[in-house]
Amino acid sequence: MSSKVLRQFLSDHWGKVVGGLIGLIIGLSIILFGFWRSVLLFTCIALGIYLGRMFDRHEGLQNFLQRVWPDSD
Repeated sequence: MSSKVLRQFLSDHWGKVVGGLIGLIIGLSIILFGFWRSVLLFTCIALGIYLGRMFDRHEGLQNFLQRVWPDSD
């Protein structure tokens, strides 16, 4: 399969490819680690992505804490 055909296939079916890969990763993690350990793993990954996005936007820790625990004044 040439690279042009592969790129065309990926651009036409991007969602299916990504969805299949995510399903594969989730299925393998459940088989290898068990359900609850996989849930903990994906929760930690989601939290890391959220915090990384926050720091990419140059929001400081103070802004984050302000959103989590607003002043009661």
